[in-house]
Amino acid sequence: MIITALVFLLILSVLVLIHEAGHYFVAKKFGIKVEEFGFGFPLTPPIWQKKHGETLYSFYPILIGGFVKLYGED
Repeated sequence: MIITALVFLLILSVLVLIHEAGHYFVAKKFGIKVEEFGFGFPLTPPIWQKKHGETLYSFYPILIGGFVKLYGED
């Protein structure tokens, strides 16, 4: 039972990462500035952050969710 739940969360996390990467790549293709690409739910401070070019890449400890913050978004 616990292994099933862990595998489900792992697969869900991979799907969220792929989904958010789609937002990221389409925004880049259309010339929209991406301020942050975050993996995880940003309720707590990030575990890891790295600025590369104009984009801040962040990894948060709660792995359910992700986001892409575009320029001009509140």
